[in-house]
Amino acid sequence: MTISDINMAIATVFEVSPVTLNEWEIKTKANFQNGESIKIFIVNEKNNWYLTDNKTTLKYMNNIYDLKAPDVKSCIASVIRIYGFNITAGALKANIEDEVSLQSKIFDYIMCVGQLANMYAFFDKPE
Repeated sequence: MTISDINMAIATVFEVSPVTLNEWEIKTKANFQNGESIKIFIVNEKNNWYLTDNKTTLKYMNNIYDLKAPDVKSCIASVIRIYGFNITAGALKANIEDEVSLQSKIFDYIMCVGQLANMYAFFDKPE
């Protein structure tokens, strides 16, 4: 292995494929604990770009947690606040200001989803 090999491996971390005219899926190798891939989409809506999971994170979490429980709601709010993201109609969203910050925003997005999906580590037992 050389630094050139490492650079090539890092450069191919993400694959982007079209879903619709204004939506593309960003394929990563990140997975939920059950083996399902973490879904990330980039959307252009009225010249605003954002990342979204199209509700997959909350759907996954719904199988593990009581999403209506006050402590779970509080934990979710705390995690998304750390990253400056929001949840709109059940979808985790992150605004993209420019292409320079896109790669770090995607990594933050994956970390946020991972923290949300694995919140049970902070509770006595999962619901």
